[in-house]
Amino acid sequence: MNNEKYIRALGKQIDKIRVEKGLSFQQMALECEMDKAQVYKLCTEGINTTAVTLLKISKGLKVPIADLFNFKY
Repeated sequence: MNNEKYIRALGKQIDKIRVEKGLSFQQMALECEMDKAQVYKLCTEGINTTAVTLLKISKGLKVPIADLFNFKY
């Protein structure tokens, strides 16, 4: 498994959900109690992140955490 490819796919999936919810990066950051720069980097560059951050994103976007991993890579 190519870790970098997987991490980028995860970021794209999170960004897809953000767009579907009609949220800007700033709005998502507020909902997820995160820094806007961190949200932007996660969605566009696919940074490696923690389980706690993924839980914050799941709660902030109001989606099951499994939805964050619903992608092909």
